[in-house]
Amino acid sequence: MTKRLDACSTTIVALAIASAMAGCGSDRAPAGPSSPPISTPSDSLKSAGAGQGKLVGTAVQSGLLSQPQYNTVASREFNYLTAEYQMKWNVIEPNRGSRDFSAGDAIAGYAASQGMRIKGHTLLWHGATPSWVDALSADEFRSVVDQHIRAVMSHYRGRIHAWDVVNEAIADNGPLLRDTVFRQKLGDRYIADAFRVAREADPSALLFYNDYGGEGTNAKADRIYTLVQDLIASGVPIDGVGLQMHISASGRPSDAAIAANMRRLAGLGLIVHISEMDIRISDAGGTDQSRLEAQRAAYHDVVRVCVLEPRCEAITFWGFTDAHTWLTGDRPLLFDTAYQPKPAYLGVLDALRGR
Repeated sequence: MTKRLDACSTTIVALAIASAMAGCGSDRAPAGPSSPPISTPSDSLKSAGAGQGKLVGTAVQSGLLSQPQYNTVASREFNYLTAEYQMKWNVIEPNRGSRDFSAGDAIAGYAASQGMRIKGHTLLWHGATPSWVDALSADEFRSVVDQHIRAVMSHYRGRIHAWDVVNEAIADNGPLLRDTVFRQKLGDRYIADAFRVAREADPSALLFYNDYGGEGTNAKADRIYTLVQDLIASGVPIDGVGLQMHISASGRPSDAAIAANMRRLAGLGLIVHISEMDIRISDAGGTDQSRLEAQRAAYHDVVRVCVLEPRCEAITFWGFTDAHTWLTGDRPLLFDTAYQPKPAYLGVLDALRGR
């Protein structure tokens, strides 16, 4: 249940956050008044996560890793990286037969230099197919999909902990599968085929199905469960499910629903990742302080669910600073635009510490 805490004075806020105890916090919005600097607790998210046997990750962009503040926070706090954009098909192969891995390689190289694991994201997603595939026949398309999976996984073979093999294939409403270019040209079997090719291309990588909107117990979660259950029953090599967790502080699945969903997926023998977490606050009511505290509570409670579930292996945030987020106009992440930790950061840290 999301909790809202009363606002405290600026002095108490600074002292509470500096000592990493649960309390009040402040954020620095792009156009808002400046806030007093708040110190980051002495340990990090990744060290607290390691104590619980959990990977703690973030999505990154290669061009930002050269920025000192971005680099410093990423290397200090996380041990699991996902390429936000730069391992997707339309980035790697914008022109047929001409592949460019340089941006993804920069992320992989950075991760290796920092001793981090990598989540490959994503092999097949209708939102990141290069435009040249539209004109292909079904047979040609099947061939290039196979070539794409093999080429990308072979390039990164042995360096990737897990791959999102298929992303967002489930329809939000109606029939089981979204009517994507993959389904139109290849039929419903494309998902099973993709996982089989992926396993051949890199037998050491964990293979995941990844989606949004099915984090709790609802109709879409049921459709995701049915899909992966059918894949397993058909002998398809799938290791896990990514629950994206793009949610709002003012309305989200209950902790009990998230835990129940994780447990039923675990009951199939699958690993679960919270794979793209961010928490919106622009639609939450109340004062700015109360919105930030609601965000803190939501982050804490969801991460706590993962900590308590043995088959939840990793929590990845979809970025870490409000200076760089796909949710423009909101403040969904753990650090503000000046790379200061927000109350949300301490909520996550407390959850990872088992508090």
